[in-house]
Amino acid sequence: MKYSLRDARASDKELLAPWTTHTFAWGDYVVDSFDRWLAHPNSRVLVAADDTDEPVAVARGVLLSPDELWLQGIRVHPDWRRRGIASKLGESLQQWGAQQSAKVALLMVEDWNEAACDQVTHLGFRETTTWLRAFQTTKHSGRAIARAASGAPDEPLRRSTVAEVGPAYLAWSGSELNRAARGMMTVSWQCRRLHVEDLERAAEHGALLAGPTGWAVGAPRDNRLEVGWLQTTPDRAVGHFESLLALAVSDRAATLEIMIPAVPWLEEAALSADFEIERLLLFEKAL
Repeated sequence: MKYSLRDARASDKELLAPWTTHTFAWGDYVVDSFDRWLAHPNSRVLVAADDTDEPVAVARGVLLSPDELWLQGIRVHPDWRRRGIASKLGESLQQWGAQQSAKVALLMVEDWNEAACDQVTHLGFRETTTWLRAFQTTKHSGRAIARAASGAPDEPLRRSTVAEVGPAYLAWSGSELNRAARGMMTVSWQCRRLHVEDLERAAEHGALLAGPTGWAVGAPRDNRLEVGWLQTTPDRAVGHFESLLALAVSDRAATLEIMIPAVPWLEEAALSADFEIERLLLFEKAL
């Protein structure tokens, strides 16, 4: 069974759907994201096509910065697995990224997915950090949501201005959270180096949040409030999560999703505030 690699086309979407829609228990994001991937100016989507030119595998690479290539969405049709296709797709995207002057390739895998972890390790990637996806629906009935729904959390967060950028960046730069995250933030499960300009842009778009408990960057996405960066302290962490939840309630978001580095006291605070936790492993490879 022969195959060849080529750039994806819009017409591939309907052919990918039958075998990429139910990858995980919750579904998958490949088809929903496909059009956006193709339209992104710093993105490349490859497919492996059979001898009829029908796609049997897909993968995406995107430049998150001039130096950082992110790999995601590697899927192979069940009938075509164990042929090295995923490796070929990954290698081709890494070559493309290096040609664009990227210095490092990054990707993320759920910690339970041992097969994927083994595969990326075999390809030369090394595990660098553990991230936690803390999430909660705004209809949750626990103590945290009851307090948030009252409309009067003890330490509310507010959308802030660029005046908060300096204090936020300074506090984070020397913090345990910065060291645990290796200086990175996340955007929709994609990790890249955080720069002060990121906080400035967040402030300009109403996404920089500030209050007595600390700071965060949070923006609405697909009916959820998505937080990809925060700074707080051990004594304020529980209040920080509860204030973020209160903001999600006031914004009428169905879900609050927070990506945080795996720091024990931060994880304990999230659990204390009734969040569920999923562990994600970040891998990187020099190009």
